[in-house]
Amino acid sequence: MDGDDGFCAESAADFDPDAWVWLPGVDYAAGWRVARREADELNALLAACGVKRAQLRAVADTDALGGPVVRLVGVAEGWLSLEELLCLASYVRRELA
Repeated sequence: MDGDDGFCAESAADFDPDAWVWLPGVDYAAGWRVARREADELNALLAACGVKRAQLRAVADTDALGGPVVRLVGVAEGWLSLEELLCLASYVRRELA
């Protein structure tokens, strides 16, 4: 969908159409487009911080009512990278306060 190698294959593994009921008349595409923009921004920020997409990535989704949802999907190494970044951000915030 976004041109990244393997993205569709990875997303397909996460997609379960039976996980919730599709409601007639709900515009799931609109919510997904909003989530997609936010996921793209988060993925760019993670990449700028040195987090590899294969380790941790934001994935666009919708809730049962079509609202935008962004999920983080990753392996342990990616979550550890996020933990380090959050600890650093917390430290900087305390220092600036």
